[in-house]
Amino acid sequence: MATSRKENRSTASRKISLFAIAIIVAMLVYSGLWWSAAGALEKKLAQILGGDNPAAIQAECTDMAVGGFPFRLGVTCTKLAVDDHFHGLSGTFGAFRSAAQVYAPGRVLWELEGPGQMRSSLGFSLTLQWAQMRSSLSAGLSGLDRSSIEAEDLQGLLTGRIDGETVGAEAPHAQVHVRRSGEDLDLAALVKEAVLSLHDQPPVLPPLSASIDMTLVGKAKYLDLQGDRGEGLYGSKGEIRRLVADMGEGRVLTLSGPVSVGTDGMVSGEFHVEVEGIKAWQETLREAFPDERETIDNAGNVLGALFSGKDKGSADLTVTDGVVSLGIFPIAVLPPL
Repeated sequence: MATSRKENRSTASRKISLFAIAIIVAMLVYSGLWWSAAGALEKKLAQILGGDNPAAIQAECTDMAVGGFPFRLGVTCTKLAVDDHFHGLSGTFGAFRSAAQVYAPGRVLWELEGPGQMRSSLGFSLTLQWAQMRSSLSAGLSGLDRSSIEAEDLQGLLTGRIDGETVGAEAPHAQVHVRRSGEDLDLAALVKEAVLSLHDQPPVLPPLSASIDMTLVGKAKYLDLQGDRGEGLYGSKGEIRRLVADMGEGRVLTLSGPVSVGTDGMVSGEFHVEVEGIKAWQETLREAFPDERETIDNAGNVLGALFSGKDKGSADLTVTDGVVSLGIFPIAVLPPL
């Protein structure tokens, strides 16, 4: 009996020892794989940041470090700088942090600190600041599938470097979402209570909340950083499923329909428009843009007649190379993009 008990204890001890050894070996193998992946990621990032990407954009990630062991894999920088030589754009930003779970490496979360400074060879600079900026992106076998970005307490100041003219904007919340849809790109954006000011003067318009949901035909390549090499939105087509602009006090505009942009930047499309608070819109725009008073009054009078004197209604508008028409009556002209 005593011998049998000793043999059982010995067998149990060996099993526990083997189990412990297996755990240690698994941990060592996992650690090796994690550090190998971290090294490969750091090497690949160095190539991408050096310009080895479809858009040939160069970037500098100051004090770059790969970390997150044992269950995450992420990159941190104390400062991020980007140069797009083809488009003549450059920018500098604050600290950058990203992370992905090892079991879901295709989903990456990242944060970026301000301030941000962007400069263009076209002669303007943009200063940005925010309380918090966070984003996520998801990648599949075909590349980047979707991405989103949200910013809180966003502030921006656009300055012309030649004449020194400034345009300022503030918004307590803004977000943008993009998603691959075959060869097309789905885009949705939202901004809450945005305020616009010109030349350091008081805001020209009441706070604006706006959202848009649309598709850009053939633009999924933007998710792969394969842009149009300077063409941008020129020569593009899309579908606006819903655009809403709300300035409060009953001033609401809703628009939907197909849209296109010519190679000259002129907009064309066929839109169904719903307007609420026509008189309030008219007064607001007249005060904000006194030089366009005649055009604004003409558009308001046409809408008032179309809606039988009611303060709201809907209509179908046609835009041909920037000329906005209601039926056979031209009511406004849009500048090129």
